[in-house]
Amino acid sequence: MLIGFAERDITPAVGKLIPGGFDPKVTTEPARGRLLTTAAAFTAGEESLILVSTDTLSMQVSFADRIRQRISKATGVPVEHILIGSTHTHTGGAPDYPIWLCPPDPEVAALTEEGVVAAALEAFETRFEAKLGVGVGEEKRYSFCRDIYMKDGTIKMNPNRKKPELMIRPVDTPDYAVNVMRVEDAEGNLRAFLVNYANHPDCHAKNKKSFSADFPGALRRNLKRVHGEDLKVLFFNGTAGDINCIDWMSNTSDSYYGGTRNAPEAIGLGLASTVLQIDIDIQADVTAPVIKGMTGVVQTARRYKTEEDVAWAREIAKDMASHNVRDQAFATEYLESDDDVSPVIDFEVQTLRLGPWAIVGLPSEIFTDIGRRIKNGSPFEHTVIFELSNGTHGYIATDIIHKNKAYETTVSKINSCTAANTADLIVEEALRQLWLLAKA
Repeated sequence: MLIGFAERDITPAVGKLIPGGFDPKVTTEPARGRLLTTAAAFTAGEESLILVSTDTLSMQVSFADRIRQRISKATGVPVEHILIGSTHTHTGGAPDYPIWLCPPDPEVAALTEEGVVAAALEAFETRFEAKLGVGVGEEKRYSFCRDIYMKDGTIKMNPNRKKPELMIRPVDTPDYAVNVMRVEDAEGNLRAFLVNYANHPDCHAKNKKSFSADFPGALRRNLKRVHGEDLKVLFFNGTAGDINCIDWMSNTSDSYYGGTRNAPEAIGLGLASTVLQIDIDIQADVTAPVIKGMTGVVQTARRYKTEEDVAWAREIAKDMASHNVRDQAFATEYLESDDDVSPVIDFEVQTLRLGPWAIVGLPSEIFTDIGRRIKNGSPFEHTVIFELSNGTHGYIATDIIHKNKAYETTVSKINSCTAANTADLIVEEALRQLWLLAKA
C-alpha cells in the first residue's frame, strides 16, 4: 500500500477576524500554536483516496466542492474519494462567506484553499510503501451533552450553570469513542496518526484574542512532542453537534472541565495520552487494505424564517445596540432577502472504506444520536463519523430538539435550515452506502 502525508501552515495574520461566535473578534496577540492543514493520500491497487484535516470553523459546500475538483483534476483521484474535514475550531480564521456578524475574508479563505490543495498534492506525490492498523478506546473526561432538560419543560443549550436546581438531566450521552489509525512505513517507523473524537473545539471561552487550533492543535503538539515534529496528525471531529466540554450538571469547575481556563491544552494533553494508550495495542498490517468510496445526495426541504421572525427582527432593529449579539445576529439575517435561496438543499453523504475503517463524511454539525444510529446499523466493526466534511449546512438535530425548538433548530441559513426529517434521510442513505461497500 502507498501512503503519503503533508501539512501546510494556514495561520492568518494578527489583526484578522475570528468568526467563531455571533460577533467577530479581532486578533491582537500571536497565535497559540499554528493552524494547519494536514493531508493524507492512500493507494491500494488501482484505487486512491485523499483525506484532509484543516483547522477551520467550517466552509461552504461550494468552497469545498471547488477544492475537491482542483485536487481531483491534479491527481486523477475521483471527487467522491476526496474528503475535506474542518476541525471546527472556533478560534480559526474567517472563511469566504459571512458567519453571523463576521464578514467574509477572501484573503484568509485563499490561504486556506491554497494550503489544502498544496498539502493534498504533496501527500499524493510523496506516497511511500506503508502499512496501517486501527484501535479504539474511550475518553470520558472532557465531553458532555450541552442540551439539558429543564424543570420548566423546556430544553436549553448551555443553561445557566449557577442554577443547577433548574436542570433535570442531559438530553443525550456523548459518543466517547476515540478511533485511532496508526500508519507506519515499510521499516515499521511511525509516520502518522489519524484521530476521530467528538467534542466542540470552542474551549477558549471569551478569551479569543488570538488564533488557535483549540484542543485538536494541542493534541497534535503533544503527540509530536512524543514522536517528533515529523509526525503527521490528522484530527476529524465526530458527532459533536450537541456536545461540548462543560459539565453542566456537576458544575465541577469555574468554567471548563479540570478547573482551568486553558481547557484546550488540558483536553489536548489528556486526549494525546489516550491516543498513545490505544496505540500500544495497534498492530499495523502489511496486507494492502481495500480502498473504496461512494457518494450520494439526499434532497431535503429548506426551512425559512416566518413572518413572526421578521416582525421580531424589525423590533430588534429599532434599537439594535441595546440587544445581545445573538439577537443582533439573528435579526440581521431575518431582515435579509431570501429570494436567491433554493427551497431544496442537496445534502451529500459520503462513505469511504479505508482498510478496517468505514468512514461516513457528513457536511454539517451532527447530533450524537444520528451517528449512533449509523454506527449501530453499519455492517463494519469500525465505523467512524466525520462531521463538517466537505462543507456545512448548519446543525442536523434530532426530533426531540426540533419539537422543543431548542437553539440548534432555530431557523437560519447559518445555524439550521434543513427540514426536521433530514436526520432520517441521512441515516438511511449512509446505511445504504455502507452495506453496498460491504458487499463490494
